[in-house]
Amino acid sequence: MFNETKFWNTFIIIIASLVVVYALLDIIVLRKLPKRSKNQNILINILLGLGLLSIMILLIKSLGMFLFLQTILDKVLSISVLALATTGIVLIFKTSMTTNFAQGSMATFGAFVAARYIIYLTSTTTLTEIQKVFLAIIASSIVAFLLGILIDVFIIRKAKYVTSIGKQMITMGLVLVISGIIPIIFGVLPLTIPRLSYEIVPLTIFGQSLTIPRHSIYAFYITMIVLVVLFTALRFTKWGLGVRATASNETVAKMMGVNTRIITAMSWAIAGALGGIASVLAAPLGGQVTTGLMVSYQVNGFMASILGGFSSFGGPLVGAILIPLLQGLLSYFAFLWQNAIVYLIILLIVLAKPLGLFGKKIAKKV
Repeated sequence: MFNETKFWNTFIIIIASLVVVYALLDIIVLRKLPKRSKNQNILINILLGLGLLSIMILLIKSLGMFLFLQTILDKVLSISVLALATTGIVLIFKTSMTTNFAQGSMATFGAFVAARYIIYLTSTTTLTEIQKVFLAIIASSIVAFLLGILIDVFIIRKAKYVTSIGKQMITMGLVLVISGIIPIIFGVLPLTIPRLSYEIVPLTIFGQSLTIPRHSIYAFYITMIVLVVLFTALRFTKWGLGVRATASNETVAKMMGVNTRIITAMSWAIAGALGGIASVLAAPLGGQVTTGLMVSYQVNGFMASILGGFSSFGGPLVGAILIPLLQGLLSYFAFLWQNAIVYLIILLIVLAKPLGLFGKKIAKKV
């Protein structure tokens, strides 16, 4: 059995050592070099990398290889869902320059549509369970896609001259509106969404006999396919070029002929679709589909975006991997406090790097 006291003592020593090393190098070395801020940033990156690596090594030694690897496999589903949710949040931020607090509610609406659609398919067809869930994922993503367009066109676009904070307040209001509409449309009876598969798959990694739910494997594959298609579109299509131009400077993008209205509408729509897919994959974990289904994923999605940096897509995805892993691994040492500890680690990282691990200042073109 692992020693909790020894773990936390070593954990604190690692954090304190990093702080001391940075302070000493900054005073003795960096202060005498030109471009001090640039060198400080490089040093912070190196120390953060060493710190995360040290914590992972500490976790392996404390838990053992079997428990460490099994926890990673247990978190594959959470990582997949969080990656989709986080990408949607960043996509909207880049084009609308606002954080969408209604992202989780949009996704939950899609989950209720999926649950009702599964009931309809069950009563009218002889499809297998996996076929019904796949069709429900498609239905959820389409409805959430359309919901995203409606929100942008009829609500956010009408607030064109409102500040970013004003738009955030609007999305907060949308959370209440969508949460209130859901029971009116779908009723108050409990709804459920089954897993894509209930099979447990045995694996052998580094000589350890491990298991992973096939539902998690399917979720991982779906997430990878969706994100590869999305990032390919962002890189090689006119829409992707328009997203990058709008993110750089919306006014200049308009002057260059970019239809920023279509760009932002599609961004809200795609973000909604990503949430719709994520919600159906996540729903079986909670048993019943409720209005609070995606709350924890939205909170962690914002945390992942802050940790990785809103200026890129890759950084938040790294955050979406690290947060569930750290929460799962730290739960063995502080079951009631693992979320608070992970958020504290994020706070310390953001204090050192306000733009996030991979964030950078973007010079606006004028």
